[in-house]
Amino acid sequence: MDSTDRAPEPAAAGAESIRTPPGPALRGRVLAYHGYRLPEGRPRSRLEIPDGVVTVVIALAGGLRLTTDGPPQGASSFLSGLRTTATRGEHAGGLHGIEVTFSPLGAYRTFGIPMRHFTEAFTDLSDLLGHSAGFLVEQLRQTDSWTERFALLDGVFTTRADRGGAVSPEVREALSLLRADGRPEALTAISRQVGWSDRHLRACFGQQVGLAPKAVARVARLQRALRLQALGLDGAAVAASGGFHDQAHCIREFKAMTGLTPSQFAARRGGLRPGSPLDRVAGRVTSLLLPDTATD
Repeated sequence: MDSTDRAPEPAAAGAESIRTPPGPALRGRVLAYHGYRLPEGRPRSRLEIPDGVVTVVIALAGGLRLTTDGPPQGASSFLSGLRTTATRGEHAGGLHGIEVTFSPLGAYRTFGIPMRHFTEAFTDLSDLLGHSAGFLVEQLRQTDSWTERFALLDGVFTTRADRGGAVSPEVREALSLLRADGRPEALTAISRQVGWSDRHLRACFGQQVGLAPKAVARVARLQRALRLQALGLDGAAVAASGGFHDQAHCIREFKAMTGLTPSQFAARRGGLRPGSPLDRVAGRVTSLLLPDTATD
């Protein structure tokens, strides 16, 4: 049965989903912690949509199969960087873990690695934290409550808070402006506003954000379009208010970034709004159930 034909099913018995903000020292860098436990024996598949944030997944039990353009790859604990195309995530049930959602600049400050290395990629947790990654996962497995696990992560990420050095004020300003106005014609004006050339801005975005300014704008337009669509606007209104040249441009971008047209996406979304249990970040659409699956 296609997910367009039915409402999302209730969470399975024994499932857990706990979301909380980080401690005060990490606010603005870490956006949220999400602890989850899914029962055995219920395969699930989701389309992970470009959302403009960096996610670290820490598996306490079970693993995922991730598919982009190439063959599926198995993953347990990893960082998912910024991307402009959707990813399919699949698992067979029995999944238990934590997702830590970072702002791009927060991830840069925490891991101290040029963010371009994470773009459109999955990076094993051991490549980020070295030998301490395995120790951290084991500590989290042996900790009894979500509150204690989140406090442990607060401590780990607070000690790493300045590994990447300072963020350029110009990058921070340009990133904010691009998210507020993702129109293609706005890019040159934003470069002028922060006082940098397009080339220098692209280089610094590669270091501190991961995606180039143009790609950041594309993701911002997609997310804006998804929110407008959820409000019930028709295709022409979504395109006009979302920063696209026209409706044809909106459809092309939707298809390129999600693999679905706007109407196909709306049908499979089934009325879910941003901030629903399918969303990792309040106000952003980050995932879509695929046919013959159940909600997390």
